[in-house]
Amino acid sequence: MRTPEGVFCVGVDHHATALAEREALVSLAGERLTPHLIEHNGAEEVVFLSTCNRVEVYGVSARRGPEIVEALGRAMPDGLRQAWKNARGMYLHEGLACWRHLSEVATGLRSMVMGEAEILGQVRAAYQGSRELGGTGKAMHGLFQSALRAARAARQAAGFGKGDPSVGRCAAEALAEDLREKKPGPLLIMGDGHTARSFGQAAREKGFHKIWISSRTLERAQALADELGGETVGWSQWAEAARACGVLASALRGGELAWEEVRPGTGPAALVDLGVPRTLTRVRRSYPQAVWLDLEELAKRSEVLPESLGSIHRAEEVLRAHERAWVNGGVRERSARGSEG
Repeated sequence: MRTPEGVFCVGVDHHATALAEREALVSLAGERLTPHLIEHNGAEEVVFLSTCNRVEVYGVSARRGPEIVEALGRAMPDGLRQAWKNARGMYLHEGLACWRHLSEVATGLRSMVMGEAEILGQVRAAYQGSRELGGTGKAMHGLFQSALRAARAARQAAGFGKGDPSVGRCAAEALAEDLREKKPGPLLIMGDGHTARSFGQAAREKGFHKIWISSRTLERAQALADELGGETVGWSQWAEAARACGVLASALRGGELAWEEVRPGTGPAALVDLGVPRTLTRVRRSYPQAVWLDLEELAKRSEVLPESLGSIHRAEEVLRAHERAWVNGGVRERSARGSEG
């Protein structure tokens, strides 16, 4: 059953909420937030979505308007409740507006990097994770399956799958611009996922040829190092490598890495932190003169290029066709596909 009644999205994103506030929400959420909200009457169904750009709660509720936000706040653990209350730039979408928002998020239309490659998988993983925790029912299933199907079609129509529109590539390009003609030495990348790979590939194109990879999983680190023509650094040796590298870039999640303060001096000329929560703020204190790039800094530089407007228009046209199918409930997706032609 696909019905706009009762579904909602409450959240914050990079457009209006500082990175520090988003970090607090992610850090305090915990792995069992979804069942906790349901057990404490915050909503009947819940999907929690956290990415580098946004922190959102999707759900089903008989409440309307501000009562939805208030009920979620009351159902949250104490620390998270206060962070939720203090977060600036919070938005609420209900019914059809919720479907529109989710489909645009999954398409990449609301990302810092237009059409980014990772977001579709992140939305799918958030839904699947909630389902495994018992947080989804018919309403969330209908909402997410419809929005994901629409997003796949919209991305194809827009051509978003081509190239590598990603936060990692954006960061590497910004780093190269900041360093200009400087040759800072080896690049140490912390992490082995999509963002780390995109950053590494773009960094190679920008002239970084000596690349070290360090990850909690040696096999994954080795695979990425082989792909980038680099070398691995054991997880227990990352701090030593960080002091010897020219650029330290982290694409890890999970908060601060353990770090012993050192006297300012030799060390990385640049620090790139792409995590939410950030992982290198302690390291930064040891190297105050280093160039600093994080998601908040990248957001200030992001812009919609004129050549992207055609892609955005094509994606929106496809989403509107799928939107009508979702509102009509029993209409099969082939109706939406027919409208796309």
